[in-house]
Amino acid sequence: MEPPYILISTISPEKGKKICDFDKHSKYLVKVVAPTDLSETLFQYAEDFFEAAHIITEFILYAEHPDIGKLDTYFFAIAFLYRHCIEVGLKAIGFQYIQDKEERKQFVKNTRHNLYDILHVIANESDSVRPDEEVEWLRKYFEDLSQTDRESDSFRYPFHIVWELDEWGLDGKFAIKRIFTEQTHIDLVKFANKFEAAYEIIKKWYLKKTDAAVEWKELEPVFIETGGYYYAQSVVGYQYRRQDFYPYTKAYLETANYLKWYMKNETDLGNSNCKNHLFLPMCYLYRNCVELSLKTIWFEETGEDFQIKCKLMLDKKHSIEGMWKKLKPYVLEYSKGTDEPEYIEVIEDYCIQVHKLDSDANKFRYPMANTMQVYFPQNKRFDFMHVGDFFEALNNILDGIDSEFSYINEMKAEMEAEYRAEMMAEQDYYW
Repeated sequence: MEPPYILISTISPEKGKKICDFDKHSKYLVKVVAPTDLSETLFQYAEDFFEAAHIITEFILYAEHPDIGKLDTYFFAIAFLYRHCIEVGLKAIGFQYIQDKEERKQFVKNTRHNLYDILHVIANESDSVRPDEEVEWLRKYFEDLSQTDRESDSFRYPFHIVWELDEWGLDGKFAIKRIFTEQTHIDLVKFANKFEAAYEIIKKWYLKKTDAAVEWKELEPVFIETGGYYYAQSVVGYQYRRQDFYPYTKAYLETANYLKWYMKNETDLGNSNCKNHLFLPMCYLYRNCVELSLKTIWFEETGEDFQIKCKLMLDKKHSIEGMWKKLKPYVLEYSKGTDEPEYIEVIEDYCIQVHKLDSDANKFRYPMANTMQVYFPQNKRFDFMHVGDFFEALNNILDGIDSEFSYINEMKAEMEAEYRAEMMAEQDYYW
């Protein structure tokens, strides 16, 4: 069953609304359970993110009326979800054997998000190693994957900001390094199947199963293969990039909306189990979209110098509150003479609430920080529809601000072009 078109929404922020509020009688309540065993909780996160990735992939590949636009954009969210389930699954195995708190901190610090490095450590630490051919396939696959996404950010953001030294190595400047430098037609079926094959091995490894994994055997340990059926291709890396962020914000918002609809539909049908599995992936997708939306406005619509734009984005990193406070003066300036300034305080309240709930973009991805401090030390209840609507409303209004900025900037550009043309004509007349 496909969702009604909830993906075009008019939900807007409301004064006084709190993201964590819930009605104890709501059928949409979910419970985030405080970890008692980090290895078990990491594995549960892997299961949850895998389920989210699989559901969204099925939605776009097997839709009654395939949508090429979704194939080209949802790819980024799908890639992140699959990749993340692999990462936390590997860490779950590592935590089975690395149990000292300080050693766990060192393990996470040394390997970070690099799947190849994590695999190398657990293959040495584990006393329940998979067959050599399975591990070798994983090793080759992760080695190739790491060329594209070593730090788990290549499918969350449209580019990396890097520091380039001049030819003498004495000075430097910020530059953009894009993930896809040319148009690429990705075979999404093979792309998803390889992640699922890798996860099959990891799941059996964690559960200490002795039977062989089978899905990897027919697949090349290459991260991205091109080609495939037309309605199963994701085309990324367009040469013309007026809006670098757009495919990403669209992907993260719409896939989060889809998960929210899916959970609601299943719950309404009496199948309430999935809501506890999909809640955190949904929240992460929405939260990343908020961050992307703020960075879109800052990077594409403000008139700041390119170097200043890059430095601020690196300085603020994942800070929703920090990015909003930098943008607020621009929003106030653009809203002069309207009744919007009061409403801007409502938007700010939403941004601060999201920031306080998840200040470092990790609370919905991992059960613990790098210090091994758990993010939910007590069980906590949420209403997934309420939380989803809160996030969606904030993303909608930020998209509206971006569109308004874009329109004003285009009008200014047209006026300046007309003025220059008039000046040139007048100059030609006098000559």
